[in-house]
Amino acid sequence: MPPGMPSKKSHLQLYADECFPVPSVTYLKSLGFSIVHAFDYKYVQKSDRLHLKKSRSLHRILITIDRDFLYYEQVSLKDHPEVIVISAGSPTTTTVNEICKKLLNNIGETFVNASMVKVTTNKIIKIKDQKKVSEKILG
Repeated sequence: MPPGMPSKKSHLQLYADECFPVPSVTYLKSLGFSIVHAFDYKYVQKSDRLHLKKSRSLHRILITIDRDFLYYEQVSLKDHPEVIVISAGSPTTTTVNEICKKLLNNIGETFVNASMVKVTTNKIIKIKDQKKVSEKILG
């Protein structure tokens, strides 16, 4: 197995909104992750709510660097797929790539199930029903 490849096939199906860097999508695909970008569907300049609906229709977890998702009290994940928010101080492609590689090699579908997962450079915080339910070090 080439270096940097996931140790097992990831079953996470991801949908990157238009805020997520396209080079990061390419990088994650090169590591064997299943990810599509909003641009693939000509889904640009759409509201966050529409990106949630699109990810639901595709049966994919929305992944974003748009921190607005963290502040949406009205967003219920009951009717939407899960959301992963990369909340890095500097959302450069290199930083996003490093965080995603660590994160996606350490979580599975059940971890993200009906939750919002906030990921910083060193922590994974799982939020369910608008309450923090777990926090662990991203290593």
